[in-house]
Amino acid sequence: MKEALELIKKHGATAVLLIWLYHTHNRVAVLENKLYNCLERQSYDQIIRKQEAAILPKKIENETESNS
Repeated sequence: MKEALELIKKHGATAVLLIWLYHTHNRVAVLENKLYNCLERQSYDQIIRKQEAAILPKKIENETESNS
């Protein structure tokens, strides 16, 4: 924090903008990582769901419909 204050005193508005840009960049990078992790998790879940799906023969399919 002291370093930031020294930069602001020495360079003024330019230092403030630089610190803000650095802070914003870090926040966006963290958000981007979270979004990629979410996308990977969704893709993985979709792959698993596709493997669990089964094609039922007509005879079994008709029996399950009549039981409902």
